[in-house]
Amino acid sequence: MTQLWLADPLGERPIRPEEMPLSVGGPGAAIVVPGCGAGEVRARVAVADGRLTVTPEPGARANALDGVAIALEFRDDRSVIVVRHGGIGNQTQPPRSDGVAGGTADAEGDRIAIAVVAYEPRGVKPTRAAAATRDWQRPAAYGAAALLALVLGFMFWATPVVVTTSTEADLDKVNFVGTVLDLGLAGRYLVPPGRYELAVEADGYAPARRGAVVGRESGQRFVVALERLPGHVAFDTGGVAATLTVDGAPAGKLPGEIELPAGTRELAISAPHYVEERLRFEVTGGGERQELRLALQPAFARVTVNSVPAGATVWADDRELGTTPLETELDAGRYTLALLHPDFRRFESPITVVAGQPLAIGPVELGMPDGRLAIASRPAGADVSIGGRYRGRTPLTVGVPPGVPQEILLTLAGHAPATQSIAVESRAERRISVDLRAVLGEIRVTGEPADAILYVDGASRGPANQTLSLSTAPHVIEVRKAGLEPFRTTITPREGQTQVVEFALKTAGEARLAGMPATRTTSLGQPLVLVTGGRFTMGSPRREPGRRSNEAERQVELRRPFYIARYQVTNREFREFKADHQSGIFKDESLDLERQPAVRVSWQEAAAFCNWLSQRENLSPAYVRNGDRYELADPVTTGYRLPTEAEWEFAARFDGTRAARRFPWGNDLPVPAKSGNWGDATAIYLTPVTITGYDDGYRTAAPVGSFVANPLGLHDMGGNVLEWTSDRYSIYVVGPDYQATDPVGPKAGDSYVVRGAGWLTGKVPELRLAVRDSASAARPDLGFRIARYAE
Repeated sequence: MTQLWLADPLGERPIRPEEMPLSVGGPGAAIVVPGCGAGEVRARVAVADGRLTVTPEPGARANALDGVAIALEFRDDRSVIVVRHGGIGNQTQPPRSDGVAGGTADAEGDRIAIAVVAYEPRGVKPTRAAAATRDWQRPAAYGAAALLALVLGFMFWATPVVVTTSTEADLDKVNFVGTVLDLGLAGRYLVPPGRYELAVEADGYAPARRGAVVGRESGQRFVVALERLPGHVAFDTGGVAATLTVDGAPAGKLPGEIELPAGTRELAISAPHYVEERLRFEVTGGGERQELRLALQPAFARVTVNSVPAGATVWADDRELGTTPLETELDAGRYTLALLHPDFRRFESPITVVAGQPLAIGPVELGMPDGRLAIASRPAGADVSIGGRYRGRTPLTVGVPPGVPQEILLTLAGHAPATQSIAVESRAERRISVDLRAVLGEIRVTGEPADAILYVDGASRGPANQTLSLSTAPHVIEVRKAGLEPFRTTITPREGQTQVVEFALKTAGEARLAGMPATRTTSLGQPLVLVTGGRFTMGSPRREPGRRSNEAERQVELRRPFYIARYQVTNREFREFKADHQSGIFKDESLDLERQPAVRVSWQEAAAFCNWLSQRENLSPAYVRNGDRYELADPVTTGYRLPTEAEWEFAARFDGTRAARRFPWGNDLPVPAKSGNWGDATAIYLTPVTITGYDDGYRTAAPVGSFVANPLGLHDMGGNVLEWTSDRYSIYVVGPDYQATDPVGPKAGDSYVVRGAGWLTGKVPELRLAVRDSASAARPDLGFRIARYAE
């Protein structure tokens, strides 16, 4: 809504909505016009919908506002009620006849004849007093008129302004520094336009100043921020010397009067041996004085200590308090109280001091000083218990109560326990030495190589293969030979029994492999099997039935041990990586069950799964990005990956001693029942070629692990679904002397090696473990399993 203003000869001011309608009349009305008595109202002025309405007051005469002009004008963004007036018009009445001789009104209308009368002026001589009066009245009138003109000129020239404060304080003094023409009362002032420094004072507040620019626009408001003067607070702590902290900062010593800033203050009163008092206090400020009485709560208690005899030194923890009889003060808390007397036994006891609650201790009867008992054993190092309480290991010197028989027990691993009962007089010392009887057991050490050297607890005992008689305590047995990793174990012989320790020293590499766990489990719960590798012949001989031309034999050595998954990756596991993956259906048969192997997965997707699993387990990824494709890292990391073709064939063909198996079940035909999932008789409507007379119980992919594992404990190696390997596909043509170590395949190519057979495989020769195939896209009978290097 547009701001409504009033402009009259006294200036301009904004109009609040509650003032409407405005009264017009004498002093006390919103709009004051000449000729009206105090409190007289002649009309009301209202504004609605941009229109001005002037309504005469009931009983007012018709010409009540003669000479007054009231109009509504629009200036910039304001609506202004403008009042103009020049005083009240006076009509001069003609003279009345009152029966004067010489004519009548009736005779000649409104003309009255005036008779000529002879006139002779009287001679009047002005007095000196009258002349003098005229002499001083004339300048005074001129001065008054000039003063009035100045006042009216100042009123029309100066700007009405309002001065307020940020508080509700009444201003005692307002001064626009730079002019003496600042007139006003109760916060309203007439000030000539210009730049000033506005200075104000108010009771209870610090003097304040601010800049003020007075313009021509009336109704300007200047707000001055006042700061309340500090107050004085008299603190009464009941005579306790204390320290005052105000809003976290030290403020002084108490008791006493402290000057504090006005406002809400956080007080903390602390004194030694008293509970700290915290409170929130409202400081009125303005130089006013307030009183605050505090009753500090004691944080100590009166403690008395007596002993028999007296004169014992009293200690509380590490603080000496005095000698008995003693009366002192202790802060609340837990202490260890000790009484020391040069001629008597030390007394010690825990005590709890509660604030404000006196505590009396004693009288404490001090006992006679201890006797001293020195204990030794052969061999040394035996555990010593006296009266059922452990005291240490031999050799040992301890204090014991005087004149009382002490039951002493010595124990040492590999030796029979020994006991004695001894009494020691006060201030006396006794020494005892105990021979401990060894308890022996027999240990037979045997193994290879026979020329290794045996060490027992670090001492050489000669050739490794021998029988030892050792005490029934733990012993470290070690067998060493140069060039081989040492064998070490700890054994505890048993009395009357013979225990056997077998060893087989290994090379560093053999020992490293032996230290690797045989299985691991991924964060998805997939079990992995350790394969240590070795030498084998990849491919198949020329005369093997069903051999393909891409199965050329070549010599391969796998030196880096690796882990390979026991099962093919399932739909459930792959969906942990790719939640929306669907293996789909094949001719109305589902391939999408949780435990079925994940299929319709491209090589790139399988590599991405491996990298995701590596990052999940903080392993260095085995694949790196090359544009929009994954490539095997060089060198290959220990992160998860697809098995290389050589690793897959070694793990699939391993028969327990070497990698030479022809089929997943062995080397002979026919196909044994339930030996794997291939294209059987029930899949005749899925594939045109099936294995005659074979029924594995599944038309499509079976849940992983449904068939017997191979000698390495791996399931479905050569069955269920075909598997991606990490190698790009190539046909190898090699000579008789060719040998590859840990091969990873060609560095270029658009297709990848696929190994094994699946539920669509219906030809027996294709079940051979040497069969190689290639693919560049996902298939419904093609899945994968994961692998990684062990180190």
